[in-house]
Amino acid sequence: MAVEIIVTSIIVISAVCIFYRNLKKKGSGSCDCGSCSSHCPNYKNSNK
Repeated sequence: MAVEIIVTSIIVISAVCIFYRNLKKKGSGSCDCGSCSSHCPNYKNSNK
């Protein structure tokens, strides 16, 4: 039972870190998608 709690905690902490990093990037105006391509509005704005 302790192993399941540890694994779940690791998954939750990782998800929170990824979510925080994406919010931080979006807040600074950076692109937060995994690979910026021509369909991304931030990509279009950065090429002007």
